[in-house]
Amino acid sequence: MLVGIVGLGLMGGSLAKAISFGTEHTVWGTNRSEEAVRKALFVGAIQKELSKEDLVNCDLVIVSLYPQASVDYIKENAHLFKKGAIVMDISGVKRFVCDALYEISKENGFVFLGAHPMAGLHLSGFEHSTAKIFNNSSMILTPYEDTPWGYINTVKELFLKIGFTNIQMSTPEEHDRIIAFTSQLAHVVSNA
Repeated sequence: MLVGIVGLGLMGGSLAKAISFGTEHTVWGTNRSEEAVRKALFVGAIQKELSKEDLVNCDLVIVSLYPQASVDYIKENAHLFKKGAIVMDISGVKRFVCDALYEISKENGFVFLGAHPMAGLHLSGFEHSTAKIFNNSSMILTPYEDTPWGYINTVKELFLKIGFTNIQMSTPEEHDRIIAFTSQLAHVVSNA
């Protein structure tokens, strides 16, 4: 499988490393910082820089950007994604992103799937990414009601191969409600 990763920061870079080092899949990646792309190529996290023209070749595209940037990127490039490809975002907000992309994915013939890896560090950037960050972590998937199970199983198998031990299904609304109390509320309290 050819995997494209958009955004090679901590999460995207870690996914690139985990997939490249832990599976037989090929990874192409892009980042707004050319330095991150060069580092990812140098260490073998990606095998090629991903261009917009390459999107048509990708079986899976993982967008690792902030929520609004994820929506904008997927909307702007919707016509370029391979028909039948899986396009995912991994931001920490699901309802906003999923609601914005459902119709666009249908109109353009790709399957959109929201996801949120429950892993991370207090550091950011490709230089802090690691293939082991997902070991023993949970991945939350927020498929639509009509998302074909074959697509869900494809990403489930990939995530289990790279170290996730729990794949949890949720609605975007349920995800956001739970994360607001378990994660974001803790950030607010600590900053207060």
